[in-house]
Amino acid sequence: MQKIINCLILFLLVFQFTYLKAEVKPTFVRSADTNVNQAIGVTLTPDGTRIHFSQYGTSPVITQYDLSIPFNVSSIDTASIVTLNVNSGDSGDFLVSNRLEGHTFNSDGTKLYAIDMAGNMNVHSLSTPYDISNFSKDADDGVDWATFAAGEGGSDSARRSHGIRFNNDGTKMFLMDVNGTVGIAEFNLSTPFLPGSASFGNFFAITENSKTLQDFDFDDDGTRMYVIESNEASTNNKIYVYKLSTGFDTSTATFVGSVVNVFSAAGADGSAGGMRFAKNGMKFYQVTWNGTLKNKVFEYDLSCPFGIVICEAEVATAIGAQAEIAKNVIYQNSNTIFRRFDWLRRNEEKRNLNSHDIKLDINNPILASFKHKLENSLKHNLENSLNNNQYIHASLKDKNPFKNMRNWSHWSHGDISFGRVGEKGFVKPKDIRTRGIMFGADKLIDNKIFGLAFRYGNDDVKIDTDAGSKLDSQAYTLNLYSSLPLDGKSNLNALIGASFLSIDQLVKGTITGERYGRQIFTSLTYQNENEYTDYDLIPFGKLELGITQLSEYTDFGTSATNSVDLHERLTFKTGNISGGLKFDDILYLDEKTISRNGFVEYIYDLTPDIDHFFKNYHDNVLVRKTIKKHSLHNTRGNIGFEYANINGYTFAINYERFQSLSDSAYSDSLLFKLGKKQVHQANFDVIYDPTNNNKTTISYLKNFGNFNLKLNSNYSLFSKIPDYGANLEISGTF
Repeated sequence: MQKIINCLILFLLVFQFTYLKAEVKPTFVRSADTNVNQAIGVTLTPDGTRIHFSQYGTSPVITQYDLSIPFNVSSIDTASIVTLNVNSGDSGDFLVSNRLEGHTFNSDGTKLYAIDMAGNMNVHSLSTPYDISNFSKDADDGVDWATFAAGEGGSDSARRSHGIRFNNDGTKMFLMDVNGTVGIAEFNLSTPFLPGSASFGNFFAITENSKTLQDFDFDDDGTRMYVIESNEASTNNKIYVYKLSTGFDTSTATFVGSVVNVFSAAGADGSAGGMRFAKNGMKFYQVTWNGTLKNKVFEYDLSCPFGIVICEAEVATAIGAQAEIAKNVIYQNSNTIFRRFDWLRRNEEKRNLNSHDIKLDINNPILASFKHKLENSLKHNLENSLNNNQYIHASLKDKNPFKNMRNWSHWSHGDISFGRVGEKGFVKPKDIRTRGIMFGADKLIDNKIFGLAFRYGNDDVKIDTDAGSKLDSQAYTLNLYSSLPLDGKSNLNALIGASFLSIDQLVKGTITGERYGRQIFTSLTYQNENEYTDYDLIPFGKLELGITQLSEYTDFGTSATNSVDLHERLTFKTGNISGGLKFDDILYLDEKTISRNGFVEYIYDLTPDIDHFFKNYHDNVLVRKTIKKHSLHNTRGNIGFEYANINGYTFAINYERFQSLSDSAYSDSLLFKLGKKQVHQANFDVIYDPTNNNKTTISYLKNFGNFNLKLNSNYSLFSKIPDYGANLEISGTF
């Protein structure tokens, strides 16, 4: 019955989106003169500060202007004009009568490609990306693109090119053919961005139009293709949209729909020339080469990334973020528990195993803004709210005289992390914030440590686009862990964990989809504690493996996106293997000790590519999004010290850096710990959280025999309308 109800709800929502919502089409913003005779093509640099036009007329040139306001065509600086003649001569080899039809760049802007109607192609190398003022012409590849592979795949015997594009990595090239059987010719390139290395791939015939096709473009991952036709009357100009179930594979293309009269908001007609999207997909640009709007460039806003006919969420980025959340849950749990083992080893002679600390992970760009708040907060006691000095200290080493005691030791750990994952191909940048708290208990049994720990974590992932997309997740994890002594001073640390995940997908504050998940994982470390040098170097190796299953879910979108996506269940594996050296040198001074510690670690990522499948209600086409791993080789380094005196005061600070060896990705972490052992069976703590509205929590714990008295209060500093509260707790044990 519940399944029937769910199906009815989905049907009603689809009906509502299909029949009641407005058509998804560009919204006219502004237009400007191109100052080009018969503008036939247009491109913008990724940062929107430069625009290029192709000129169709008898003097085929490519014209470059700077934009004083990025992506704003009304800010064209005509004084910055630079032209490149692609006609026959030192800079070109076109014939005047053949006419230029379009141009494009490679992925980093160091190559410029121009195509004419007769199948001639120019390639120019640029010493400065996207700047045609300093170029050198590449040698002609000798290919006649009007006849190369013509007749294959259903095309006719001759080709007239009206546009050129590449896929993201340059392993495919696409030409629009408007002669006879019209469509898109797809070529495979054995050398990226080298047309001369092409072999025929596929010909996709376009049968939906009856007018001349002029240009085409793809979305960021090649799963949508847009084709524009050219006609005198603007009322007949259309943009056709196709879905590709495999990115940049035209053999998987399916027609979705079209929009008509894209010039209507401008108040006149014109023959459509080239088209192009802004890099983030939220703007659309169009030039005209004929009619009353001749030689104009038009700028449009889109309601969602690449939103013409249909809107789809940032699926690849969102699914990639969900996978990163799952990996981060595993890392946070294993990292915290293995830090517990390191703390035990450094404090083996102390009688109290209880420890409570707070961890802040902060990337460099925002570290400075928290400096004073961190310095002030570290003046307060951040731990020991649960300390009880009647417990006996467990140890990882044989020489502990209390090794057979079986009392439980309790510990807690709080962590806050900030980070940013940069853009990777068509996966958008993400700002990530993670908060978590972990409680654990362990004890010594026959010289072995056994324990369990529970962690609650919250991940906020903001996708860096104008669409306002983000993910909000909750994770609940139970861990069982153990440390087993081996021969000599070696030991094997192990844990197994299970998590329940809840992930909300939001667009501009509105929940559009809810997904649930579960995972199991294990992590093992081996370390040898023989004192090889004065600094007690400890070789270690680590293996971490996990399996995560995320439920199927429906992304209902919003009224602006006019989209419903049905996502299939996703199961994927994650893992890494690492090895390195820890060091720990303890100085025993009068009534105090100082530990200098840290590690250097090499990490090899074992996570495979992740394939995710979904359908959009508009076309019911099953689409595969592949989330590729970003970095196989990584390093992590840590250095710090811990101070403890006879009165029980301890202070520790550690700096940690994670660095990708495959790209420039990195993150920085800081760990601060300040505390004092329990005195006279009473604890007084002040915890200051600068990341949560400057919230300050004051806690007092007093023991009266079998009764505990606990007083809590909180206050939000620096707020115009501060939050505050207090509570009193009395508990007893019998």
